Amino acid sequence: MEAKSKPKSKLHLLSIIWGLIFTSFMLLVLGSKIIIAIIEDGPQFLSEIPESFSTWDDPIPYFITYIIGYAVIWWKPLWGSIIIILGSIFYVIMAGIDGPPIFAAPGFLVGALYLINWFVVRKNQTNVA
Repeated sequence: MEAKSKPKSKLHLLSIIWGLIFTSFMLLVLGSKIIIAIIEDGPQFLSEIPESFSTWDDPIPYFITYIIGYAVIWWKPLWGSIIIILGSIFYVIMAGIDGPPIFAAPGFLVGALYLINWFVVRKNQTNVA
């Protein structure tokens, strides 16, 4: 007998679609910047990445944190969304309000959508049981 899978909620689909759109944008904008910097500067750029985590003036630490959080979301939605949300908040606090919201606000929305979806799924599972 074939097991029927539940259809995904609209919130879940919205989370996936927005997450993929924003992640693709981040990969195109900052991923290409990182690749170009690695090709041009090589080891010098790679040695500067840990230093950039102390200042967060450059969006690369946020990009790395976001990608780690987004990868974690696929296995542990709660933890991945928390990583993205905290990374977004930390990025705005550390880098200031001048330029970061262009990356932090949509990233925060990705984390928030997945977090809300996690709460809805968990609530539905407890109501069914």
